[in-house]
Amino acid sequence: MKKLNKNLKYCVSALVLALLLSACSGENANKAKEDAKDAASNAKAAVSEEVASVKDKAEEKIDDATRGIEEKEFKVSLDDAVNKFKEAFEVDGIEVSSIEFDEDNGKYAYDIKGFKDNEEFEAKIDAESGEVISKEKDKEDDTKDAMAIDFTKVKAPKEAMKKAMENNKGFVKSYELDFNDQRKLVYEIDVENGDDVELDAETLDIIQK
Repeated sequence: MKKLNKNLKYCVSALVLALLLSACSGENANKAKEDAKDAASNAKAAVSEEVASVKDKAEEKIDDATRGIEEKEFKVSLDDAVNKFKEAFEVDGIEVSSIEFDEDNGKYAYDIKGFKDNEEFEAKIDAESGEVISKEKDKEDDTKDAMAIDFTKVKAPKEAMKKAMENNKGFVKSYELDFNDQRKLVYEIDVENGDDVELDAETLDIIQK
């Protein structure tokens, strides 16, 4: 009888242990399920966030590719660029003869040319940082025909581009401030998917379209 009771105790203990293990196993399984659901939810959110980021970047690139410089703002103005050009050479009395604003290796820059006596100067200025990207100085036998830009009379590039886009299509890709064959200072506005325009830099009268 004692032996039977002892065996019964063992059976009951084993059953209780089995039930406890089963309960723990069930809890672990439920926890594993919850953890898996959380991981799946987090992964889905991360993927959605990455997709949204890629989409935004793609839209920004498309926007940049179809939006002209007439709609963009640059930290370095035309006047700022001219001052940095003159500072780069540390030569008093340099006159500026032409300026071209265009994209250079993915960055917008001012390509400025100038002269003094029998020397010619050229430098590229980053339109965002103001950094001098490159510069060079050459001897020139004859610069007597070179003409200097009088910036007190020149209209702002924004005004010139706005005028050029009146009744025009496309967008402005670049512009140049230079003297034409008639020795008149002009803005040459390069328009993508539209008509290029040449304007009098002082009056903004259209010379050619």
